[in-house]
Amino acid sequence: MNVSSRGSGDSGGLIFVNPEDYPASAGFPPHLEKGNGLISATGDINGDGYADLAVGDPDEPDVAGADGMTGGRVLVWYGSASGIASDAKPTQITQDTAGVPGASEKEDAFGGALAVADLNRDGLADLVIGSPFEDLAKPRAGQVTVVPGRRTGTLGTGSYSFSQDTAGVPGASETDDFFGTTVSAGDINKDGKPELFVGAASENNSTGAVWVFPGASSRPTATGSRLFTAASVGLTQDNGTLLGGNGLLWVI
Repeated sequence: MNVSSRGSGDSGGLIFVNPEDYPASAGFPPHLEKGNGLISATGDINGDGYADLAVGDPDEPDVAGADGMTGGRVLVWYGSASGIASDAKPTQITQDTAGVPGASEKEDAFGGALAVADLNRDGLADLVIGSPFEDLAKPRAGQVTVVPGRRTGTLGTGSYSFSQDTAGVPGASETDDFFGTTVSAGDINKDGKPELFVGAASENNSTGAVWVFPGASSRPTATGSRLFTAASVGLTQDNGTLLGGNGLLWVI
């Protein structure tokens, strides 16, 4: 599976299913018909033993609801023993989804960064979603939302978010920080509790920065979170260093 560049008139690129299985002579490889996007990740979100596909579609649609959603969206296709049918209808998650913090606002870029990881150690993969253009105390300060995986019920229940305005998080939201440019997760201290990592490409005049949220008993926490700047890891504190990576900022 891969996500192509934007299609003509679409809010995101087509999502091709196993394109490597189809030689060029076979023509256009199959793609999922009910959605598109710019970034993807996989994991077992509903705990049925099959990998599910999540796709971030942060673009603004020409017509909301027809293609894309105002403020951006994430689409989830559930896997099965036979994979994902090309005409399968995905589950859509936005900031207007019940249980998801915030509200869908124009140019939030919800879905502009995406990772899938079991942050609460319940055996289900959770969605980690960046909205780097989110307006908070300052314009385009950025935010990250975690949507826990669920065996039953609606995705969105129990969701939570982090920003530089969250108590315990180092720093403060500033205009064009783009907190949530990149997101990832992993247990780097081998305590069995995965940490959450968030990049902000334009922090400190585009030097960039990365936050580490420690794993805790039920989920990553802002308490004890740490901020890494370029200088703290031996890099030049300079415009364009972009510590943590530029993610999709160059295209959204």
